[in-house]
Amino acid sequence: MIQNQKQSVLKQLLPHVFAIACFLAVSLIYFSPQLDGKVLAQSDSQQYTGMSEELRTYYNNEGLSSAWTGAMFSGMPSYSIGVWGTSPNFLDYLEMPVKALGGSTAGPVFTGMLMAYILFCLMGMGFIPSILGAIAYSLSSYNIIILDAGHITKAWVIAYMPLIVAGLAAAFRKKYILAGLLMALGLALQIKNNHLQMTYYTGIMCVFIYAGLIINDVLKKDISGLLKSTAALAVGVIIAVLSNLGNIYSNYEMSLESTRGKSELTQNVQSGEDQKQSSGLDKDYAFAWSYGKSETLSLLVPNIKGGISKGYDENSEVYRNLIGLIQSGKVSNQDANQLYMRSTQYWGDQPFTSGPVYFGAIICFLFVLGMFVIRNRMKWILLAATVFFILLSWGNNLEWFNDWFFYHFPLYNKFRAVSSALVIPALTMVIVAVWGIKEFLSADIDRKKLQNYLFISFGITGGLCLLLWLAPGIFFNFTAPGDSMRGLNIINEYYQVILSERRDLLTSDAFRSFMFILLSAAVLFATLKIKGDKQKTALFASVVIVLLVTVDLWNIDRRYLSRDDFQPKSAYNPDRPFPQTNADKFILEDKDISYRVLNLNNPFEESRTSYFHKSIGGYNAAKLKRYQELIDYELADELRNIVNSFGTQNIDSIVSAFEQNNSLNMLNARYIIFDPQQQPLINPYAMGNAWFVEKYTFVDNADEEIAALKRIDPLTEVVIDKRFANVIDGVSIVPDSTASIELLEYKPNYLKYKSSAQNQQLAVFSEIYYDKGWEAYVDGELVPHVRADWTLRAMPVPAGEHEIEFRFIPRNYNLATTITTASSGLLVLMFIGSIVLFFFRKRE
Repeated sequence: MIQNQKQSVLKQLLPHVFAIACFLAVSLIYFSPQLDGKVLAQSDSQQYTGMSEELRTYYNNEGLSSAWTGAMFSGMPSYSIGVWGTSPNFLDYLEMPVKALGGSTAGPVFTGMLMAYILFCLMGMGFIPSILGAIAYSLSSYNIIILDAGHITKAWVIAYMPLIVAGLAAAFRKKYILAGLLMALGLALQIKNNHLQMTYYTGIMCVFIYAGLIINDVLKKDISGLLKSTAALAVGVIIAVLSNLGNIYSNYEMSLESTRGKSELTQNVQSGEDQKQSSGLDKDYAFAWSYGKSETLSLLVPNIKGGISKGYDENSEVYRNLIGLIQSGKVSNQDANQLYMRSTQYWGDQPFTSGPVYFGAIICFLFVLGMFVIRNRMKWILLAATVFFILLSWGNNLEWFNDWFFYHFPLYNKFRAVSSALVIPALTMVIVAVWGIKEFLSADIDRKKLQNYLFISFGITGGLCLLLWLAPGIFFNFTAPGDSMRGLNIINEYYQVILSERRDLLTSDAFRSFMFILLSAAVLFATLKIKGDKQKTALFASVVIVLLVTVDLWNIDRRYLSRDDFQPKSAYNPDRPFPQTNADKFILEDKDISYRVLNLNNPFEESRTSYFHKSIGGYNAAKLKRYQELIDYELADELRNIVNSFGTQNIDSIVSAFEQNNSLNMLNARYIIFDPQQQPLINPYAMGNAWFVEKYTFVDNADEEIAALKRIDPLTEVVIDKRFANVIDGVSIVPDSTASIELLEYKPNYLKYKSSAQNQQLAVFSEIYYDKGWEAYVDGELVPHVRADWTLRAMPVPAGEHEIEFRFIPRNYNLATTITTASSGLLVLMFIGSIVLFFFRKRE
């Protein structure tokens, strides 16, 4: 009896084991160069390594964590980077096996397949259709492209999205405990991987699906079931939130203080015009990457707008034509090179792109078919969600719609790159497609009706591809708004070749998509005509379509992430991606405790400098709002002054220009890198780590404070907002030429100074003010300190010799991480307990 029960359990588990083995094989084969020891040089991963190096080194050397880094933007909270050594999140242990096996490439792809498979199994889609949906979802081109770019956290968050939907699917089936557990687990893992924009989109999608649950239960008059489902899902959400409270709290805090927060400025300092107050990002910045309306056809035909922002290769007609123009003397070598560099395949509405969002021609076809054959009102909910997120992805290409959401919908203006909203249709369309094929192959629907639905679906998708192949001029003239700006149309002969190349890329992919749709439609049509075992026929058709979908997506994905993109570790070490330059070596010879470095090469969009030094610049989308405004109104001008001084070609003139750079000097920018292989410039006017000023001036508001930076000499005068008057007012400064203050010890989250003065002084510290964690102590006693000169710190220092300390102690964050540890531990125990209970019940 027991033996029979064991065999029964194994028989039930065997298909799932096979499915998991398939997912593992697909993931590892796609990223097989990793198995040979090769690595992917992901640009965002390189940036992350640079920005986190100081924190990682501090943890490795000291065994301590820091929630502040001094290596970027003169100092900022490190929540968006990571805080090593904090109280553990036990969810790490659940992810550990997959992350160890697949790393940052195969790991998210495999996980996405597994989570989607769980969703489709819970929906009752059947074994093979569930495999189809899992592969189609995870191999969607966007998921592969972001891995190449190094958007790893986004990839993991997308991978866990189906698990959250699986919780809702369980609620539909009245499996309340499972619904709560899957919601808790999926949402907790999403939040833990810290890409709030993707989680935000997931939440909106869940509102659509939950609305479907309400409609379903109300129409069935099952209010009791609705209340139980709601309670289970709510408990799951609460557990997920508590399991990531440290993460959520830090993101909330940073949303107030970072570039996503509200500015205190009411006027544009440079123009004097009123500045529109916003609690989020600038709209133009947020909508810069808006998907084009016609570009949305890339879901069906990948090269609808050229695909990727890369140049034409040497085998292209564009290249050959340019060589001919050079040989005929119509264009010089220099002009031809400029023209060639500006000629890219992509001609859509976005500034540039690493590749199109492609769901698969077959998936689009099955989605349309699903809308006909699914006999459940949830299909309309999924269609509504699909259309809604496509409209969101259009951004400034549909301003009347998206402007309203930007200015009125909660938190929407905190996020950028709205084209990424297409991650939701990537799931909802696959759900409808899988559901559709399941209904087509197994539902009791009249074959004549199925045949009509099949023909109509083929006509809509296949017919569109056929038109794009045979007569693309109906839809496009193949010109782009940026063509004239880039000078592509200066030479008409060359421009016509580019237009022809664009047309060829489109028609080639349109024919390709048509053939995949034709093949899949033929397979389904055959199931209607073949007489015999319906189950075997359905199984055969499902397997063939799985193979077709895999081939389709695999080959498109290879355009954007192929074996050639992997490098031997001897050529690229992801742990040490930045080799030392001559400038780095020179600066590192300086053994002073703390100074800052300015790299003139794109300083506010690179973390290479942060890898070796404490940088004036950095790379982080969540930099502090006041620092960004300092960049906009002061540092950008000062950088231009430095670059312009190079025109004198006189080192003395260049160095003397530094004297005018108040902001760089008060930020202690000692070294200026202008050429990484040359010795850096040394700024003799850098003011050091701290200094005593001779006078202070109160200002009424932020506008006056930032404007004063151009007027004052920050070495002798400090500007302070009047809100800090209770700390500073009454301080009587007697200039003391013998007074001194010096930095004795530096750690990312701890600074110690020694001061000596005959009278009370006012000290200014070349450190970024942040009152949600930094505390000041004089001889061990907690004392208040204030913000000064827009971003720095200041405090009164008593007469005599004293020890001054700054300690970064984010107390609210620390409490939140403690709750995170306890709650995540509870969630993991619940997960393990549910597995044990499952096998125990099977045994019973």
